[in-house]
Amino acid sequence: MKNFEKTKQLMERVARAGIDLVEAERGLRQARAEIRAMYDTYFRAHGRPEGNFNPYAEAFRGVVEFTAAANERRDLARRQVYNARRRLESAVRALGRAK
Repeated sequence: MKNFEKTKQLMERVARAGIDLVEAERGLRQARAEIRAMYDTYFRAHGRPEGNFNPYAEAFRGVVEFTAAANERRDLARRQVYNARRRLESAVRALGRAK
């Protein structure tokens, strides 16, 4: 009976980790959409420089500064997805070892 309880707990852990991963991925998609919207807003107001986007080019300095906070939020969202994915993988491995 004890093994059944442990397996049940591990399955709940996998389910929670899966939900966390889905929520983290949703947050990342929202952060990316926010940055795209900010790019559009900036380029409508100030015009888009010629050439490919290069964050190190002087011509793109304004948009990089304008989106800096949003880029930090996107980086945080990426880390949250990475961590959630790792937690899910760990939970699945633990469940596999228990069976």
